[in-house]
Amino acid sequence: MVGVSLHFGPIATLPYWLRAHGIVLTSVRTPAIDYLQGLTNYQFSLSPPDVPVFLSTSEIGSRPRSSIRKILGPAGRLGLLVDVDRGKQFYVRFEDHLFRMASGPIRLAQMLNADLVPVLIVETSTWKYTIHFGSPVPQHYLDSPPDMQAIGTHLLQEFSKVITRYPEQCNMRLLRAMCPLPENGVADLSAVVQAAENP
Repeated sequence: MVGVSLHFGPIATLPYWLRAHGIVLTSVRTPAIDYLQGLTNYQFSLSPPDVPVFLSTSEIGSRPRSSIRKILGPAGRLGLLVDVDRGKQFYVRFEDHLFRMASGPIRLAQMLNADLVPVLIVETSTWKYTIHFGSPVPQHYLDSPPDMQAIGTHLLQEFSKVITRYPEQCNMRLLRAMCPLPENGVADLSAVVQAAENP
């Protein structure tokens, strides 16, 4: 399973809460910036050696599929964010916005022949959290070549079920992944995409 999430709610705690409930998932993150290296090293030291809590994006990118499966163990669960601004991106029209989405988690799910499942965590009150699992992306969307627009639309529909109930928990990084569509409507989104990429 490849669980995909957004910068929403207390996202940094998601891997720990999942593990506390017996769902072993390895999160993929970028290498730490210098001033956070000590904290990152400490977090990595807490990872059990059999199935790590975190893997670096550089570790994932440089390993063959069999090696990734071996690291993940029998459960084989990865967690990634789709609203990051690195790697290959694509844009999905959703309601009255254009949403920028990373294609890496989708390509990884396709490569591993894994389910692609939307997952969000919300804080419902002080120190009370709820983890929401959306319905998996239909497998035929992940066929080769993957239908990126259908996948993106499915994920956004599932995420919106939670986000509309807790809009105050949107992180700035999530908000930066969205831009409004022009009021007059646009048949060709390339101009909007270009403006979004070059503010």
